Order: sequence, then C-alpha cells, then structure tokens
Amino acid sequence: MSDLVDELAYVAIETADMQPWVRFAEEVMGFEVTRDDPGMVRLRMDNRPYRYLISETAQEGLPVLGWHAGDGEALDAVRAGAAALGLDVAPLPDAALRARKVADGIRFRCGNGITHEVVHGFAAGEGFAPRGDVTGFVTGSCGMGHVVWTVPDLRAMDDLMIGAFGMALREDIPTPLGTGHFYGCNPRHHSLAAMTGGALGVQHVMTEMRELDDVGRAMDRAADHGYEMLQPLGRHRTDHMVSFYVMTPGGFGMEVGWGAVTCGEDWPEVRDANRCRPWGHGAVMRRHHSSATA
Repeated sequence: MSDLVDELAYVAIETADMQPWVRFAEEVMGFEVTRDDPGMVRLRMDNRPYRYLISETAQEGLPVLGWHAGDGEALDAVRAGAAALGLDVAPLPDAALRARKVADGIRFRCGNGITHEVVHGFAAGEGFAPRGDVTGFVTGSCGMGHVVWTVPDLRAMDDLMIGAFGMALREDIPTPLGTGHFYGCNPRHHSLAAMTGGALGVQHVMTEMRELDDVGRAMDRAADHGYEMLQPLGRHRTDHMVSFYVMTPGGFGMEVGWGAVTCGEDWPEVRDANRCRPWGHGAVMRRHHSSATA
C-alpha cells in the first residue's frame, strides 16, 4: 500500500446550481447533506466531515480530486514529487483549508489537466447515519470510492500516480475507450483509472454500498425519480463489483456498487487482459465482452 497518498478522500464540485446535487444525494444515494458555509454543501458518507464538497459558482467545472496523505512528511514528499514533474504546486489558501476542514494541503493541475488537491489532518466529524433505507457505505481505509477519467496522456498519468503519489498499477488492460490503467493506494482495487479516450473527461465516480440490497434499492429510487440510467446492473471483471450506472447532475456517471474484491501486497500488478466480463452492464459492454472493460 502507498506510504504517500493513501486514499481518494473527497471530490470537490463547482456548479451553477447546487439543488440538483442535493436532490440526487437525498433521492438516490442516501448521503447526508449539511450546509454550514454559505454557497457550499457537504455530502457525507461516513464520519468524515464530507466526501463531496459542492460549491455554487458562475459555471460548471470539472471535479477536483482530493487525496489524503498520511502526515506532513508524506505531503512534503508528494509536493516534491509533483514539482519534479514540472507541475506548478501551490499551498492551499487558508480559506480553502477551512472549507475543506484540514490542517494542510497543496493544489496543482496535472499534465492531463485534472486539478488535484492533497491534504492531511482532517477535522473530526460527527456521527453519521445514512438517509432512508441505506445501510451504509464502504469507506474507511478504502477511501470514498474511485474515479475514472479519459486522458490524452497515459504516460503522464503514470508519472503522477505511480511516481509522485506512490500508487501501484493494479491493472493494464484494453477497454472500450482504449488502454486502461488502474491505480491503487489501499485495499480498494483502484482509486483512479485512466483511459486513453482522447480528450480529458471524467467518466464516473464510484460509491460502494454496504449491502447488495442497497444497490438494488438505489437503482429503484433512481428509476422512480426519473434519473437517466447509463448502464444496467452487471459485474466487473477487474474488481468483481456488482453495480449499475446513473447520470449525476454534473453530467458524468455515478457507479453504485457492492462486493468488490480487496487487494493485498501480493496482488499482481498487471492482470490477465483476456478475462471476460461475467455478465451485464448492457449491450455496449457485451460487445466488448471478450476484450475489454473495466
């Protein structure tokens, strides 16, 4: 496991209208919504102060990825590693530290154009109970979930994720979008995956539910409230998760899943690319069944 970056801690989203995110959080996901700063909403999945930080701005923006470093020494090492790649690394301003409820942090835009924040020292959160009939979410040492992007330069992503962040390359496989690299820093199979799909874009964010029935009930709620379903239920060949995909108010997908494998130090870094998808996830995925998908 990584001794530098050890989890995907949060996603920060700028939007011209926060209310669709509030409705999505409450109607579909069962997140707790808190409003303790003007122009900002926090979505909670566990005892952390937040996992999604939604800020109201003049226009929509790509999500910002918030990573956690174990301590100040690890943060300094990440800072040095990112700077060695020629990236313009800046400390998080005091106002940003207060909003993120952390002791220290840095921010930079990587070579692919994704904005990353690396922080440590979260303030203690209050007790958490999921909304409605959700039993809970799988977070803890696995972080908040994972994110998947298409990127123009996979080598630059390797340099950042493996070199500066200290992650492992858990998979190097073909996907419908192109070559996929899956990077892990804790027991979760991947905290970020990058696909050679051309232009920069976020494909989805993943939330892992505590029970399979949580996934089914979320799928029913999404349908009942009229959210666009991107992919029906299926199981992945990489992390073995059973999941479906729904469109978020941000214009990217939310994967809602259960039952993923966890990875120890003995996980082989490059798996067999000929493994087949067990089942599901729709016609597009079935067409790539023998060659591809995450």
